[in-house]
Amino acid sequence: MNTVPIYEAKNKLPLFMHQAEESGPVFISRRNQTVGVLLSINEYNRLIAGRKKGNILDRAAEFRRKTAELLSDDDIDRIFDVRDHSTKGTSWEDDVFKGVFD
Repeated sequence: MNTVPIYEAKNKLPLFMHQAEESGPVFISRRNQTVGVLLSINEYNRLIAGRKKGNILDRAAEFRRKTAELLSDDDIDRIFDVRDHSTKGTSWEDDVFKGVFD
């Protein structure tokens, strides 16, 4: 495993990019803690290709299945309700015709 300090990676980026392409990932550390990794585009694409794919509806259905014993459908609907209910009755749309038809 090739690990380099962040300051060295900054100063010698082309060198470490070449190493990532030729030898595999280069790990970047700060204060002896690994904080990042430099990958070749081929390695990155290989990792991305292995990810599970699915659309938002598939993922929502999976979430409902996984939480079926913990949350009811109503609970889940309330959690993911993205409408803003805090401004009801205060928007210009509610007052646009106020007094017009009186």
